[in-house]
Amino acid sequence: MSSLAAKPPMDNAAANQSLVSAVLLTFDPDTQSVLAELEPSPTAHKMDLPTLQALLEAQGYGEFYTSKSSMHELITQANQGKDGSMVIAHRRDAELEWVVKPDKMAVYLTAMPAYGGKTITREWLLEELQAQGVDETCVDQVVLDQVLEAGQAERLCVARGIEPEPGLDSQFEGLVEGCKNLLEGYSEEDQVDFHQVQDFIVVEKGEALMQRLPPTPGVPGMNVLGDKLPTEPGSELAFNPNADGAIIDPDNPDQLIAAVKGHPILIENGVFVDPTLRIDAINLESGNIDFDGSVEVKGDVTSGFSLKATGDIFIRGMVEKATVIAGRNLTIVGGVAGEDLGRDQNKELILKARIRAGGNIRAKFANLAYLRAGGDIIIREFVLQSHLSANGGVYLTQPGSKGCIIGGRTIARTEIVVNCLGSDANVPTVARVGRINCKRRLEEQLQTEHKNCLKNCEKLEKVLKSAESTEQKSSINGDMVRKIKATLHSYVQKAERIKTIQARLSARKKTSSDAVVTVKGMIYPNVCIGIDGASYNNRARKGGCSMIREGGEVISR
Repeated sequence: MSSLAAKPPMDNAAANQSLVSAVLLTFDPDTQSVLAELEPSPTAHKMDLPTLQALLEAQGYGEFYTSKSSMHELITQANQGKDGSMVIAHRRDAELEWVVKPDKMAVYLTAMPAYGGKTITREWLLEELQAQGVDETCVDQVVLDQVLEAGQAERLCVARGIEPEPGLDSQFEGLVEGCKNLLEGYSEEDQVDFHQVQDFIVVEKGEALMQRLPPTPGVPGMNVLGDKLPTEPGSELAFNPNADGAIIDPDNPDQLIAAVKGHPILIENGVFVDPTLRIDAINLESGNIDFDGSVEVKGDVTSGFSLKATGDIFIRGMVEKATVIAGRNLTIVGGVAGEDLGRDQNKELILKARIRAGGNIRAKFANLAYLRAGGDIIIREFVLQSHLSANGGVYLTQPGSKGCIIGGRTIARTEIVVNCLGSDANVPTVARVGRINCKRRLEEQLQTEHKNCLKNCEKLEKVLKSAESTEQKSSINGDMVRKIKATLHSYVQKAERIKTIQARLSARKKTSSDAVVTVKGMIYPNVCIGIDGASYNNRARKGGCSMIREGGEVISR
């Protein structure tokens, strides 16, 4: 028990203190509370909050829980010289509240701090977790450290289960060094020196191409209570059945070997081996080339000649006023330098250099040339008065290059990305992306053509049926029957192709598009930008931006 008192008053001002009560503190172990008793005393000082807190601290009750309202009430009664008693502080132990998620994959802790009582310790926390049945490996020791440092917690996740890891499917590992770099594309961030492109890699018949690694069983998981969680093993995948030129090793079912001599191309879960024709140049000495496979030309494709290949074409030199058609990707190190033959009835340039590829086209530049790609068109330097058409995108943003399109018409399905569009000379330049609206006339023509095919098929079937009768067998010989059947087959195929085109046109009307034209530098006047049939004619110099379609208009963003 203690009290707060002062020396006897020495003047009139001190006489007023006879109205102040002394505060005596006692601790009740049964209720774990501190009781303050008031007793009027002429020697007591007036009470304030700091003085009362100091008294609690001096008596060892400073860490106890106190209520501000109780403290202020005690101060008021003491300063008014009242007597009596009241509880002003409590000793409280820390409290822990645990919540285990229904799926038993996490444990959350809410901890109330201690007020002069039992504090939170690591041993206590671990004992409580063990009592909850939580496996020690799931406990997050870092979070426990945070709880110990703060002395309290509000719904903290202190333990988490281990999710099962599913097994990996069969992995396929290429065994031909450098195969991945064959005709590898380049991005905006990567600079490529075309003069350092390596020769095609050639594999011999029987050479190992790819190894199949077995699937993994996976790693089981565990919930916070230590119960095992099952996992799914990986699946055994087959080699790609479209890996032409390669077969499964008869002595090792997990290995792919070359069936022919050629250059390997990595495809998904397999390697395609393509026979390659290598030639110095396309000129008078070689004549025109039409090759079933891939072709590498070390020099130029000179004017007036044509080069066709069902595979990739790689030309280290230039393409002049010539025709080059690749079934897959086409790379022209030296660019395309063509020539125009005047203009047609629509005032469009008639271009003599004609370049086509089923995949991507890559070139240093294109001048007075027609380029059409089933994939992307990637030009390193510039495009001048050319017609470009890509089923993917058109890109002219190589670092350190001009990256400009001046004149002509550039059409892409997905996007056009350039440094500059147009020129200071206001050369008419057209750039279009997205879908071109299907014309009703075209749809009507396809419908009419389809009906004609069906009519012709019906007529030919009647002729064949008649030929099978006894009366007509003598007038129609076997050779004629074969020709009629061949013609009938061609009409059936044509009708199927028309139906495919009609379905494609119908789908184009319904699908949405995110086509965009991105200019990083400058858009010059007299540039027309079209997106999904909507057009924008630029009449003044405009800084870099991205053009998109919004409703029926082309806007910049």
